[in-house]
Amino acid sequence: MSNRSERWGIVPSYEGWQGGVVETQVSTEEAILAALGATAERPPRARRVKLPDARCAPAPERAWGWAVQLYALRSKDSWGVGDLADLREFARAASRAGASFILLNPLAAQNPTHPYQASPYYASTRRFRNVIYLRVEEIAGAEVAGEPIARLRAQAIRLNGERLIDYDVVFRLKLKALETVFQAAPEPAGLAGWARRQGRALRDFATFCALCEIHGPAWRDWPAEIRRPDGPGLEAARSALATRLAFHEWMQFHADRQLARASREIGLITDVPVGFASDGFDAWRWQDLLAPDMRVGVPPDEMFRDGQDWGAPAFDPWKLAQARFEPFVETLRHAARHAAGMRLDHVMGLFRLFWIPTAMTASEGAYVRYPAKRLVALLAAESRRAKTFVIGEDLGLVEAVVRRHLRRIGSLSYRLLWFETAAFRQWPLDAAASVTTHDLPTVAGIWTRADPEQRLHHLRDRLVATTGLADDSSPVDVAVAAYSALASCRSRIVLATLDDALGVEERPNIPGTTSERPNWRLALPQPLEEIARADGVLRIAAAMRAAGR
Repeated sequence: MSNRSERWGIVPSYEGWQGGVVETQVSTEEAILAALGATAERPPRARRVKLPDARCAPAPERAWGWAVQLYALRSKDSWGVGDLADLREFARAASRAGASFILLNPLAAQNPTHPYQASPYYASTRRFRNVIYLRVEEIAGAEVAGEPIARLRAQAIRLNGERLIDYDVVFRLKLKALETVFQAAPEPAGLAGWARRQGRALRDFATFCALCEIHGPAWRDWPAEIRRPDGPGLEAARSALATRLAFHEWMQFHADRQLARASREIGLITDVPVGFASDGFDAWRWQDLLAPDMRVGVPPDEMFRDGQDWGAPAFDPWKLAQARFEPFVETLRHAARHAAGMRLDHVMGLFRLFWIPTAMTASEGAYVRYPAKRLVALLAAESRRAKTFVIGEDLGLVEAVVRRHLRRIGSLSYRLLWFETAAFRQWPLDAAASVTTHDLPTVAGIWTRADPEQRLHHLRDRLVATTGLADDSSPVDVAVAAYSALASCRSRIVLATLDDALGVEERPNIPGTTSERPNWRLALPQPLEEIARADGVLRIAAAMRAAGR
């Protein structure tokens, strides 16, 4: 690889999951240089700035919580999908049972179009909330709407009879109901002041949503005068769509209010995705800062032998620095709102990201370096400012330097039974411990060998070694024993997955699959009213209390 490529941040090689060195291909190098606009020998000189000297807000000494996919947490009153009222009720029950936290899937907004995007990690924006999580009846004005809301609610509640969530139908019914409530009460108390505090970002987001409803989400194909957030036709479009813009702002206000109510019941840990949809608001808004014809993913590893292509666009690190990291800071500030902690998905992305050029596969990608010192310093400063602790998801092929930097600023590491070879009692103090994540097999999926990835069935031996249970033990018993064992480790936080406590075999998401799997669309098998008193849930809570958490 040329010296020019390395100066522009392209990593010449990386250590593969089997221990060998993987060299960056010449074709990949040339494609990334073109995306960076790297015609000069050296990149633009970065402005020297004084980095804030801060550590992250401190995490609790010994606590525990639940990891929950909110869409899956349905009650008998849900409109076909778990919502913020369901979160509030579960939070109250979990807190009474001794939990300190709930780790949530990202609640980021999606494009208001069909088909409605199910993946919370491929959102339109990381800046605003997904309005599908609104509980319609709790919005001021719903009582005035009366009969129309009751009819829509009856249709939506029938969706709870199917375990597979139909986002398109849920969104259609909720949107119609919300439009009805908006007509009855378009100016709730507090809306005007809240909207002012959101600044131009809210107005731009509402504009984008209104334009999506007319032109579709493929904004690169919109009329040229509205293809950019500073386009010459934007002001005329805003004037013509003023009522619709007000509606989208109104929905965001109520999503913020309902999340705030839930956060008063328990500490919420929000999840910060590493990227966003290529046809969403963030990509439209920050288009000048993105590397064209590049997608973000990860190279092959033990869990995913073909690598992963997430389809998300990549920020050009040099342009990001010139913009003073505004997208990153804004994302952190939004994530910290109403949160006790925030989990950074794929935290290694602060150091380097795996870029996959168009028409290439994940195995042909290469790493590109990011200004880690500045990003890590900003993360610590924003954490301290918001009094929100940080968990860095440092799983997979992670360089040792990543964990050293995270330890230095006081970020927690993420340790999983599926990944760790060291005994759980040796796991570090500054960590959040768990068995699995949303992308990995559940306890029941491994114990019963129902998980479709047969190569991972060897993890059953790890469960046997950890729990000492016999082969005929039930998946719930195994999950209780596994989390009881983790409860005794020294890591500051233990996160128990609600799917494991209920014996769910399917994982929420299988990376690398799309329509062939019901990713992000499976509700939990029991309603919230039964989940709060389910045997596995109660026993895991008791084990955490017994361990002094």
